[in-house]
Amino acid sequence: MNRDKISAFTLKIASSNGCGLISILYDIYEEYEKDALDNFAAGNADDAVAALRRCAEVVDHLQKDLNFEYKVSSNLYALYDYVKRNVSKSIYKANPEGLLEAKRVMDELGNAFDQLAKKDSSAPIMRNTQYVRAGVTYGREALNESLMGNGASRGFWA
Repeated sequence: MNRDKISAFTLKIASSNGCGLISILYDIYEEYEKDALDNFAAGNADDAVAALRRCAEVVDHLQKDLNFEYKVSSNLYALYDYVKRNVSKSIYKANPEGLLEAKRVMDELGNAFDQLAKKDSSAPIMRNTQYVRAGVTYGREALNESLMGNGASRGFWA
């Protein structure tokens, strides 16, 4: 994953609520999954394995964040365990076979959490963060970002 995508995910995280954060984790997993599949296709097994390890870290995070007060959490735990085993199989064999099976499960779960995130209207988890509004303003090809906060001044005058 390149720096631009990391920055984009950071901005999304700063303004997300609980469901939105889970949805973003699925997006991050999907990016690492895509990196792994692209590297396998290019014959770069070492880079693919590194991306697979990142996939496993994201699934670990999803699994640790489950709230077992809800019955669905035990089902999600089992699905995440299945995904981790398939990702581990791809790491061990250095081929995309297990990852493709994990992709099938994670795509379905990701779609479900995207739909939940769209319906969740709770407040963002992070407070006192700046809002970023991006758009084409002065040039046809230039993208300008402006930070808009709660009236708080950041930095210093020189």
